[in-house]
Amino acid sequence: MIHSHVTKLTFIEKVSLYRPKHGALMTRILAAIFGGYLVAANVCGFIAALLPLPAVDATLVATMLSFAIYAVSAIRTFSLPSAMRAWLEPLLISACLYAATQMMT
Repeated sequence: MIHSHVTKLTFIEKVSLYRPKHGALMTRILAAIFGGYLVAANVCGFIAALLPLPAVDATLVATMLSFAIYAVSAIRTFSLPSAMRAWLEPLLISACLYAATQMMT
């Protein structure tokens, strides 16, 4: 019987093995900042056009909600499996929301 030599790694060593490369991390940070802003801005416009309130009130409500949308979008960017998808998902969501907003107004 052949025994393989298995070393036990500490938690810190395990985490350091699975951390992303600096380029991939920077790409995700930029996608979270700019993609999240793009999604939040388009959600804000869509909700403002959708709400049956006076224009000022609808804009204020939509702006308040967009802060939460921005945070969720930024967190979602880091949970996606690839950096390419981290860019594509916010762009596609923003494009769909922009088109829907343009059709409504």
